[in-house]
Amino acid sequence: MRNKILFFILLTFCLGLSAQHRMANTAVTEQTGKKVSKLLKTNHRMLNPISPPGVYIADPEARQMPDGRVYVYGSRDEPTNVWCSHTYDVLSTSDLINWDVEQFSFATKGIGKQVDYTDQLLYAPDCIYHNGKYYLYYCLTNEKEDEGVAVSSSPYGPFKEGKAIAGIHGIDPSVFIDDDGQAYLFWGQANAKGAKLSKDMLSIEGEVHEKLLTYQEHAFNEGSSVRKRNGIYYYVYAGHQRHGESNCATLNYATATSPLGPYTYRGVIIDNWGSDRNLVNNHGSIAEIDGQWYIFYHRPTHASSSMRKVCMEPIVFNPDGTINEVEMTTQGCGGPINPLLRMDAARACLLSGHTTVVVRRPAHSNPVEYLSAIRNGDCAYWKYFDFTGMEVNSFICKTWGKNAAGTIEIRLDKPDGELIGTCELQPMNGDVAYSVHRTKVKPVTGVHALVLVFKNNDPSMTGQDFMNLEWFMFENHDR
Repeated sequence: MRNKILFFILLTFCLGLSAQHRMANTAVTEQTGKKVSKLLKTNHRMLNPISPPGVYIADPEARQMPDGRVYVYGSRDEPTNVWCSHTYDVLSTSDLINWDVEQFSFATKGIGKQVDYTDQLLYAPDCIYHNGKYYLYYCLTNEKEDEGVAVSSSPYGPFKEGKAIAGIHGIDPSVFIDDDGQAYLFWGQANAKGAKLSKDMLSIEGEVHEKLLTYQEHAFNEGSSVRKRNGIYYYVYAGHQRHGESNCATLNYATATSPLGPYTYRGVIIDNWGSDRNLVNNHGSIAEIDGQWYIFYHRPTHASSSMRKVCMEPIVFNPDGTINEVEMTTQGCGGPINPLLRMDAARACLLSGHTTVVVRRPAHSNPVEYLSAIRNGDCAYWKYFDFTGMEVNSFICKTWGKNAAGTIEIRLDKPDGELIGTCELQPMNGDVAYSVHRTKVKPVTGVHALVLVFKNNDPSMTGQDFMNLEWFMFENHDR
């Protein structure tokens, strides 16, 4: 009876969250009257990705604005076969837990269109506050890769009257204002360029400085982002040195004592290799939020180089100003995760094999992301869970749609790590919407990565997708 009561409480809690989430998706902001989507306190933790299910924002530039909220500006991915779209959305939060999405803050086509000279796709943006206004710098996908600027009185936008910036051609603008009030713009691919901005922030002044970073010397590919800390200028960018010239999966950084260089290569802050089988790039920024610094980056989904999700991790500066490399995690900036709370499978921070994250969009409820295209021998990682004092003794998971017979090996830390349980999967036909599976697990204590290893027992399914995983959790029924 106690077990049934506990299960009912958990079910009621989950349904309550679902209802709250549906209500949040129809909320309206007082400032703009626009609809926003809100990611509620999923598992009561700060988890990666930070963008809600079904929302795909990449190339994140994060800043804490004068109102104290954190705003993340980035490209908006829509289809799986092309990068970006005609629209920018803005992520924002006051607590790093609840994230709002302000849609159509700026566009070159359709709703929110504020550019009268083009309808090209929008690549990565940046935004900064200056003298009561917010300046959004954008770049286009035309042959010249023109850049422009639009202005708003609100960090959410709408950003209006987008105008081209003469003399600026190249992707991924980064805007920076130094302590003396002088503003700078940085941009480029393979060759990082920089210039001073005019006092009105709408044009460049003086010469364009070439080769601040280069492909050869700094492994610079793209994704300029400049910040300053303790008198040191940090140039964060996407680098190609680890995984071949066609994959700029690392976020590197270089430092200087002047905003226009010379810059010295320092190392890697984060590497998103392994987050999806068709990964091509990374792009992000560092930001100080209430005294703590973080790295913002993206991970792809849908076995595509696009459909990317924003993530964040805390970073640490050494006394000499260098930054320790950090790993991708599920826990993000919130600390180890409570294993007794439901974990969305799509929050896996590493995937091995054919598995990828996809989304389904039910007609009358919120989008649901899950692990799909799972094949025999694939692995998925979630970092990290704190099992201390939890006395877990069972594991429960939900598979969705058709699946073949197989098993899920529940392991600690690595694919051949300690096996704490094996979940048996019975074959399900396509007429069954979902199935919930439960198995006993051995006692666990301490902080561990969780690795699920998927095994297919049907020889006829070799080399084929055999299951989808929506969520899982641990239980302690006999506690």
